[in-house]
Amino acid sequence: MTFTSAFISIEQTQRLFACYDQWLTDYQDYWQFSPFAHHTFPWPKPLLKHSLEQLSLEQLTQFEQHPTLARSYFAEYFPELTQNQESWPLTVPQTRSLISPFWLSNGIKGRKLEQIAAFCQQLHGETRPVLEWCAGKGHLGRFISYHHQLPVTSLEWQAQLCEEGQQLAQKLNLSQHFEHCDVLAEPPQATLNKQQHVVALHACGELHLQLLRLASQQRPQRLSLCPCCYHLISTPYYQPLSEQAQQSSLQLSKADLRLAVAQSVTSGQRVQNLRQTEIHWRLSYQCLREQVTGQSDYQALPSVAKHWFAQGSSFADFAQWASQQHQLALPESIDWADYLNLGRERHLQVRKSELIQQLFRPILERWLILDRCLFLQKHGYQLKLVELFPFQTSPRNVLIQAELP
Repeated sequence: MTFTSAFISIEQTQRLFACYDQWLTDYQDYWQFSPFAHHTFPWPKPLLKHSLEQLSLEQLTQFEQHPTLARSYFAEYFPELTQNQESWPLTVPQTRSLISPFWLSNGIKGRKLEQIAAFCQQLHGETRPVLEWCAGKGHLGRFISYHHQLPVTSLEWQAQLCEEGQQLAQKLNLSQHFEHCDVLAEPPQATLNKQQHVVALHACGELHLQLLRLASQQRPQRLSLCPCCYHLISTPYYQPLSEQAQQSSLQLSKADLRLAVAQSVTSGQRVQNLRQTEIHWRLSYQCLREQVTGQSDYQALPSVAKHWFAQGSSFADFAQWASQQHQLALPESIDWADYLNLGRERHLQVRKSELIQQLFRPILERWLILDRCLFLQKHGYQLKLVELFPFQTSPRNVLIQAELP
């Protein structure tokens, strides 16, 4: 197996990173802010504000669902976001038919199954042993072992998942071995070796950063990584890997990093409706809190179960709970409908502000991906970027493939 087609030169990676870094720096005020904390649009462009104010609810919804339309609509304010998009060096692989017996995919949901099958296809022709990073029950490793007849070592920190995965591998007579390991607390240097292909599908934040750090030391021959959840890190601010990212003036908080993964296509309509109700109620309560306290600063609330916002629940109950979290005494008589109306107006304002933020979401994610690429190239890896599966299967669809010459 080889990745020799479409390698990205380190000079190309550096140029792209510098371009995205410049855009993010120049337009920092338009993406690095909290929409919940502002009563008005926090930007100096009056024509942009006017364009947002004139958006109908139908247009807003359409732009939220189709980001390319939003980029075109706002191109006059941010022309760079529609220029040179083709420079993103993403390879679209030829798909091969991967026919699996039903028993191999038992317990794997539809979109996850599509992701695993697409990843597995990228190892066509591999002969080296495989190390599966943060394996869960080892679904990916199981597919790889079956379809490519390769020995797979699966690392997982939850002992129960290790036991279940090992039992399943033995039942199916697959060459898959599980190791119970917390890769953050006890880095498995001894497990990584040069004659390996290390794979990680949607390993979150600090977990895939740890893999990259260890790979730079242990130098496995090949690495296939699909990053996810950049905001799940162990420090308040992102610590860049590459020298070029370290020299950037950008400081990225966990909230900033969350923007990179803010777009989702996997939630059902019911979940999306509950989420919109939750935001509406939180902002309605914020309006109530501002009225009671005279303070306009936004105060966050803890996460709550979604059943709070299902049919049959009431905003009054939610507001009483929220006030307890802030140790706030509410008036005995409250016009709940009035605050729901105020919250609805604030929600519309937030959605329009988020629409501008979302224009920069792909640029921020590319910045983060290129930071990882520059780090690997600095340590001698050749690499390419692959569109692993369609965006509709998962927005986190970029596969970093790296190998030592």
